Amino acid sequence: MKKIFPILFMFLSATAVAQNKDYLISLDGLGSLKIGMSLAELQKQLQTKIILKVIDIDSVRLTETVKAKYKGIDLEIDLFKRQDNIIALDGISSSSPLCKTKSGIGIGSTKLQVIAAYDGYHIDARPDFTYVEETNKTIKSKTNSSITIKEDREGYAIVFSLLNNKVVSFSIYPIYDDEE
Repeated sequence: MKKIFPILFMFLSATAVAQNKDYLISLDGLGSLKIGMSLAELQKQLQTKIILKVIDIDSVRLTETVKAKYKGIDLEIDLFKRQDNIIALDGISSSSPLCKTKSGIGIGSTKLQVIAAYDGYHIDARPDFTYVEETNKTIKSKTNSSITIKEDREGYAIVFSLLNNKVVSFSIYPIYDDEE
């Protein structure tokens, strides 16, 4: 009986560690979902077929957003058709509390915790703005804001959306300067 408890503890610990890696938010993706992976690889990771409603039907439209489940959590996945006609993963968004960064940042983390965790990165913290059509004005939100984390001026970024200075969702996608 004494041998069963340590074995059970090791099994549960290994399972918890494996699950944490599945929900690990990083600059290049979420768990095994990586920005830039092909649609075929994505479908293999999601263990489901993604039905495209725009990209393969309209030759002009090169992007599409689909809803999917990954390891039991809801995601919004952005796809794009590259110049070589391969459809690839271009963005991931979720509001699942299971998803966290290596330093523990996730849903419920504060603005200051996010900024402190990414010391040394390019950080852009700003309020959200809403356009009011009736008045033809843009109004700064008192409650909604976002924090963008990047390693460099261009490349992959994590954008944390905040409500009352607490993270409510995140997105991971590439940010490139098109002015070059």
